[in-house]
Amino acid sequence: MDLSQITAGLVAVSASRNAIAGTGSKVCLLSYSDINKSSSVVTNNVISSIIMNATKKGYIFETLDNSYDPSSDLAKGTYYSDFDHKVPLRIFSKTQAGKAFVESLKLARVVAIVENKELGANGEIKYEAYGWDAGLELMAMKSSTAMADKVVYELELGSGAKSKETSLPKSVFITSVTATETMLAGLVA
Repeated sequence: MDLSQITAGLVAVSASRNAIAGTGSKVCLLSYSDINKSSSVVTNNVISSIIMNATKKGYIFETLDNSYDPSSDLAKGTYYSDFDHKVPLRIFSKTQAGKAFVESLKLARVVAIVENKELGANGEIKYEAYGWDAGLELMAMKSSTAMADKVVYELELGSGAKSKETSLPKSVFITSVTATETMLAGLVA
């Protein structure tokens, strides 16, 4: 039985402009268990409403532009294929707050909403959610007193060994970039 079929064609290049690489300076981190999935709205892999459980808020991880570079890889299976999502985070200041943040991620499961520099035609791909289906875990952490390129802590959030994502990162978009940013601002402490 063929479970999926191609349903549309694609023009995979734009004659008018190339895609813009890179990320902004902020990542919105939401505890996976704090999201009310049944009240949130996802249509065709676009999240248009994120509802948090009562009194729960997300947090902003703010760093340098282009210092995190999220990625998605196909997790090819024999019968089903899924996706591995990865979001590396780099911390450039050695503080007790930074250490506490790293410690808090040790057993956490999060959704990371990243800010792309590429907007798409109407701003619909400026924000993407990594880990929406299963959450991301702290997969690796590296720290050295050498602080190469001034990186104090290098973290990698990623899909767990048994908890893969069903799609590429989902776009987070309502009707405009402004409306989307208003929703995201309402999610954080």
